[in-house]
This record gives sequence, C-alpha cells and structure tokens, in this order.
Amino acid sequence: MSRFVDNQNDTVTDTGTGLTWLKKDSRQLVQKWLHLERCKVFAEEKNREAFGGYSDWRVPSLDDVKTIFEKSYSNRDFGNNEIHIPPVFEKGGADNTWTDTVNGDRAMNFNLVKGRSSWINKFGEGPFAVRLVRGERKHSE
Repeated sequence: MSRFVDNQNDTVTDTGTGLTWLKKDSRQLVQKWLHLERCKVFAEEKNREAFGGYSDWRVPSLDDVKTIFEKSYSNRDFGNNEIHIPPVFEKGGADNTWTDTVNGDRAMNFNLVKGRSSWINKFGEGPFAVRLVRGERKHSE
C-alpha cells in the first residue's frame, strides 16, 4: 500500500511524514504561472476557502518537497514530461515547485524532474508554480 493517500477532497496525505498536499499545483488551479510572492497570496486564498477543510496551507519548505520526490515515482507534467512525484497527484502540473527558502530577491525552487534545487528570482513569472502543503512533518529519527 502506498504511503500517499488520496483523501477524495483534492488533497493527498503522506502517512510517512504526516503532511497533507494539494493534489493539484497552482498552475493547474489558476491556469497560469506564479512567482513566489503570488504563491503566498494563493496560499492565503486557499486558507480563506478552508480548502479541503483546512486553513493552514503554506508554501512548502525545501525539506517538505524532498519528501514527495523520488526517482522511482512516475507522474507527468503539463508537457507530458516525466516528473518524479507519486502518481496519486494530479497529472499535468508544473515540473517544479517554489519553496519558502528566501534570500533577498531570490528563492529556492525545486525541480521535480532532476530532484535539484536552484535559486530563482522570486518575482520570476515562470514557468513556476507551487504545490501547497499543510501540517508539520513527522521525523522518523
């Protein structure tokens, strides 16, 4: 059984970490690319809606994102290219996600194809998106 559970409300829970993710990323939900600052507003909008019954959605940390990336996972992005997140997530999303790691005008963006992070201008229009998360990550130590 997969540790990723489709909650049937457009969210996915990772039973291994305790985190809950949006099943779709921001590009799929708003039909456009978003810079990091707009992604933070997107999270606030989902919180006001109580999306999936929750009001604590946030931009993920780099460590959070790394928990859904694994080379053995196979999913497809908006261009039908392979990305390495669990297939329970909706196909057709971005091949990257913003993280909450910021240094001045730059922010860490995580590539879901290569599993690497890079510093990007946080006001860059794209092709960038975010996959929102909620909850605190359980540590398995």
